[in-house]
Amino acid sequence: MNRSEMLSVLMLDRTKQVALAWSILRQSQLAEDAYQDMLVKVFENEDLFEGPRHLRDWSWKVLRHRCYEFIRQQNHRPSLLDESILDLVDAELESRDIDEVNQRVDALHHCLANLTVKSQDVIRLRYAEGLTGIQVAEKLGRTPDTVYKALQRIYGALGECIQGRLGCVERGDATL
Repeated sequence: MNRSEMLSVLMLDRTKQVALAWSILRQSQLAEDAYQDMLVKVFENEDLFEGPRHLRDWSWKVLRHRCYEFIRQQNHRPSLLDESILDLVDAELESRDIDEVNQRVDALHHCLANLTVKSQDVIRLRYAEGLTGIQVAEKLGRTPDTVYKALQRIYGALGECIQGRLGCVERGDATL
């Protein structure tokens, strides 16, 4: 396989792989960095792969291990999941249809854009900047309880919006 073919194979799983990295690292930028580092490692070992499936399997393992390296390098102390649990997560993510994942991502982006500015700020601080609920509260001058309640409302609103949006896609509704 040449580099262009390898990249085509890997890009099919990009969204799922970044989601896996984020689920381990809980920081968007670190997840993206881990993904980019995995790509570099893949291209450094391009002669190793026997085909697309081998490439995909190998890239998932490299990505997961790179996430763990980031955690060790930053002296974070999160409780890591047992390898057998991570294998199950990997298998579940790999089994999902990329079109379904992309539809969910598109729906999430649409629904996030429709949140109020205040709700978008809470989500941005909590997930894009990786702040804890208490840190979000401090940054916004609110109580932690207020932030946690706001997050619960936002999650509910996003869940309903995403389900509604996906329902429109299934029905072929052109007014998305």
